[in-house]
Amino acid sequence: MASHRWFAPISTLLITALAAIIRIANLANPRLLVFDETYYVKDAYTLGLFGSERNWQDNPNPDFESGILSGYLEGAAYVVHPPFGKWIIWSGLELFGADSSFGWRIATAVLGVLMVPLVILIARRLIGSNFFAAIAGLFMALEGLSITLARTAILDSNLAFFALLGFYFILLDTQAWSSRLQKTKSSALRFRPWLLLAGISLGLATGIKWSGLYFLAVFGLYTFVVDLWQRGRIGLPKILAVGQGALNAITLLVPALVSYLVTWLGWILGSNGWGRNAKATWYESLWAYHVNAYSFHTGLDSPHPYQSNAFGWLISLRPTAFFFERYEADSACGLLSNCTVALTAIPNLVVWIGGVMAIIWMALQLRHKFDPAALAIISGFLAGWLPWVFFLNRTAFQFYAVAYAPYLAIALAFALHAYWRKGVARKLHSRNGTIALVVFATVFVAIYFMSIWTALPMPHLMWQLQMLFPFWV
Repeated sequence: MASHRWFAPISTLLITALAAIIRIANLANPRLLVFDETYYVKDAYTLGLFGSERNWQDNPNPDFESGILSGYLEGAAYVVHPPFGKWIIWSGLELFGADSSFGWRIATAVLGVLMVPLVILIARRLIGSNFFAAIAGLFMALEGLSITLARTAILDSNLAFFALLGFYFILLDTQAWSSRLQKTKSSALRFRPWLLLAGISLGLATGIKWSGLYFLAVFGLYTFVVDLWQRGRIGLPKILAVGQGALNAITLLVPALVSYLVTWLGWILGSNGWGRNAKATWYESLWAYHVNAYSFHTGLDSPHPYQSNAFGWLISLRPTAFFFERYEADSACGLLSNCTVALTAIPNLVVWIGGVMAIIWMALQLRHKFDPAALAIISGFLAGWLPWVFFLNRTAFQFYAVAYAPYLAIALAFALHAYWRKGVARKLHSRNGTIALVVFATVFVAIYFMSIWTALPMPHLMWQLQMLFPFWV
């Protein structure tokens, strides 16, 4: 069935539709600004009005949530993340109104949905199987951290999308380059156009959060390593990969820088943004702004009840609670007389733990045999995770890990495909049964946590049962 010509488009359409239902249904609830939405939604609103963010009067949220949008002040706001993620949020405000909680979140939700077919396209290239690409897409569609972040108007899901889009272009580039090397056996330097698109995507990712720079650096290094390996495999001088690597770096970095600067045009062309007139020229002022923001990020160590470091993210030690409220005889409960409404960024534990185990397995396999596909997946994971190992004392949150969630979904599907082809079980039907069990467990966990991923009203007992460990509360 998976080999049928309609399997790939139909399975992609159905899995994407499932992802859309999960990420968009009940999107307007809670009808309050949750967690860091208190910054990004209001920043997006004033960004659209003035081209740069503005300060707000004391306690502005109740008025803003009720549709009174005039609480901003004349003074420019000091913000420490680039503007593009807020421009994305603004697009939803522009379409549905800044007084609509649906409008706050819809743009982020759409990009969250689009990550699912993108994962399928990537997995199909890396695994070479329509069926296991569909499984990767299903894992992504049912991945809880990705669901919760896609339903929340903050920056990290948008960062994950553009980093993943850049990753897709990197794969198109390396596969096209490999084919060319094998056909021509030529060591001449070549402009590689897919890298141009990758640079634009990764520049936009950096325009959401500076974490996008990690993906730019790691993916650029990946293209060099694969080129080095390919030249050695077909007998070309490896030293010439250095020159091609330098050209690749230019092809990535120049469009990345240009696209990054474009995201700042509102601040550059205006005159009232924070720090805009600190220096004689806009570029000197922008550099001074970046130096200031860098000092903030590297020195951030204020305690927070939900802070978590990179090692804790791997096993979901401290999920971030975005919203929690108990209601009695309230319309928010629907048919229930009393209820709890919660929104907590808990990953799908099957995909999460299974994906981490798959990454470890692939890394061990690379010691014995080089596999560009496995290295690509590991590179995506490391770009999203490894830099945070060097900032263990910085205030950070588990939801930052959404940036590498797609690579865990792909890694798990990749490992299952390898197991299906030559797993420890001798009989194929035994391997099929194991894979079916993993998929069933993923679906079961998704159903179990769905209410807390989508802010659905539930009996308080259900919320207590979802808090599997005391350190989750």
